[in-house]
Amino acid sequence: MFNKKWKKVMICFSVACLLGFMGHVFNVLASEQSPNQKATQKAIEKGLDDSLGMPVLKGDLWQQMTHDSKIGFIWGFGHVVSIEHFLMEKYPELKRDSFVAKVVEGMDNIPMNEVIIEVDRYYETHPDEMDKPVTSVLWDTMIRPNIKTGIAGRQLKKRP
Repeated sequence: MFNKKWKKVMICFSVACLLGFMGHVFNVLASEQSPNQKATQKAIEKGLDDSLGMPVLKGDLWQQMTHDSKIGFIWGFGHVVSIEHFLMEKYPELKRDSFVAKVVEGMDNIPMNEVIIEVDRYYETHPDEMDKPVTSVLWDTMIRPNIKTGIAGRQLKKRP
């Protein structure tokens, strides 16, 4: 019972943090007046993922964002990961071999600016993949290459 309760708390808290961060991003974008920023807001609204009910940041919008906005996204992504990682450390019964554990393993000590440079480089060299979510780019270019095993103890599939 205790274990299930804390799992639910952890999941709800992580989702609430992510939604709060995204709400802040929407408010900041909505308050901006430049034509480029209005186009960015429209792209966010257009990019709503029906299955999630929230926007999924992809390459087309990433390329339009300011450096500060990119830092805000990576920082928010990191906070959600950090919160769940902290809870798993504090409550060992919550520990599991999850996506969060792999992000921590794969991106340990990588500076935020390096993350942004890598994502920028990916979209510049793959202009045909603008629909690929930024989180998938992070997984493919920074996390997956630096982890020993897949999620939940499953072996990583070899890439062609």
